Amino acid sequence: MSPSAALKQTTKGEDTRSQILAAAVQQASRCGFESLTIGTLAEKTGMSKSGLFAHFGSKQDLQLAALDEAARMFTEQVFMPALKAPRGVKRLKALLENWITWPQRASLPGGCPVRAVCASYRG
Repeated sequence: MSPSAALKQTTKGEDTRSQILAAAVQQASRCGFESLTIGTLAEKTGMSKSGLFAHFGSKQDLQLAALDEAARMFTEQVFMPALKAPRGVKRLKALLENWITWPQRASLPGGCPVRAVCASYRG
């Protein structure tokens, strides 16, 4: 296999993983992280269970990867933009406004997946 062919396969795999994680975050937004299973996500993405299993290995690995993706999205779309505001009340206000509007801007129909995981796992 040529180096460029190997690069394309890696990129395709990364693209597929990104698409799976986007669907997983959407699902977690709607129904919580406990709803994420290899089977339900395979159905939503049109992939086979074995194809998803190849990317994640287990339900727990899938849930952790989806949580990592939600945290990455939160950091990118909520936290980092707020840091551009001046320190103090203006930055806090920007952070809260970004957080409140994030689910709609990110097309997360069930709301903030970070909040969903906090609600699911509080003790």
